[in-house]
Amino acid sequence: MNFNIIGQLKNHKALLVDAAFYVMWSLLVALVLCYIIFSYKISGASQHIIELDKKLLVYASDEQKASEKEVFDYKKKIDDFAVIIDSHRISSNIFSFIEEKTLPNVWFNIFNFSEGKKEISLSGEAENMEALSNQIKAFEASKNYVKSINVLTSQATAEGKARFTLNLSLNSAIFEDKTSVSE
Repeated sequence: MNFNIIGQLKNHKALLVDAAFYVMWSLLVALVLCYIIFSYKISGASQHIIELDKKLLVYASDEQKASEKEVFDYKKKIDDFAVIIDSHRISSNIFSFIEEKTLPNVWFNIFNFSEGKKEISLSGEAENMEALSNQIKAFEASKNYVKSINVLTSQATAEGKARFTLNLSLNSAIFEDKTSVSE
C-alpha cells in the first residue's frame, strides 16, 4: 500500500478547507465594510432631507400654511362623514319597495314611516275589496322585507271603493344597500 497518496489527499483537503476559510473571512469583512459604507450614506441622505425640510419651512408662506391647515381640516371632516355614511341606513329603499309592490288599482294618500319601530302606516283607497285583498297579498309575498301586516281599518264606500289603513312591520333587510328591492 502506498500511504503517500493518503497523505497527499489529506494535504489537498486541508488546503481546500484553508482556502474556503479565507474566502469566507474576506466575504465577511467585505460585508461589514459595505454595511458601514451604506449606513454612512443613508445617514448623510437623511441629514440632507432634514436640512431640505427646514429650508422648505422657512420659504413656506403664511398663506400656504393656512391652505395646508384648511386641507387637513377638510380631510378630517371627510373622514368623519365617511363614518356616518358607513353606518347610514337606506330608507329610500322603502319608497322603491312600496312603488314596486303597489297594484295599479290601489293608491295611497297617507304614508307614515317610523324608522325606530321599522313600521309603515299606509292609508288609501282601492278600486274594490278584492283589489285591497290582492294588495295585502302582494305585501305578504315579500317575506324578506315584511314581518307582518295589520289591517287597522277597511270599509267600503258608497261608490264601491275600499278605504283602508294598513300597518307594515319591516325587516332590517329593506335598509340594506340595494339597487332594487323587488324579489
